[in-house]
Amino acid sequence: MEVEKPILIRRAREEDLPEMLEIYNDSVISSAATFELKTQTIETRMNWFRIHGKSYPLLIAVERGKLLGYCSISQFQKTSGYFKTVELSVYVEKHSRQRGIATRLVGEIIDKARTLGYHAIISSIANDNKPSIRLHKNFGFRRVGCLKEVGFKFSKWQDTTYYQLIL
Repeated sequence: MEVEKPILIRRAREEDLPEMLEIYNDSVISSAATFELKTQTIETRMNWFRIHGKSYPLLIAVERGKLLGYCSISQFQKTSGYFKTVELSVYVEKHSRQRGIATRLVGEIIDKARTLGYHAIISSIANDNKPSIRLHKNFGFRRVGCLKEVGFKFSKWQDTTYYQLIL
């Protein structure tokens, strides 16, 4: 009898980038989880990858060697007064959704943000992204504002709502 291997959450490594890129590009094409309109390349995502490290962790979920999703915190704004606030992003491979992977990843990244001494986490979520809104509310994020018709994707204007968690 084969023993089921659990989902492992760990820090991302450079060799994980191709699978992370595949997940991200699927979101570019099929959802408003990102307002990016063009698929990205390894080169363009490498710059994004390199800003993550000790101060801005990037975590992945892996099962049997397959990357199922990733989550990161990033600099919220470039102005120095925001140094204790970060922005959260989470993406899950389309065939692995509804398995609690995003919940595990977000829980881990919140713990890392606390350990690093951050004060607030912000998430910018398209109003149509009900699963992401539900996920954030389950962690205690509160709706703090809505920007009307700021993103244009899928031939329509999209609203973006900001959710915030004070640590």
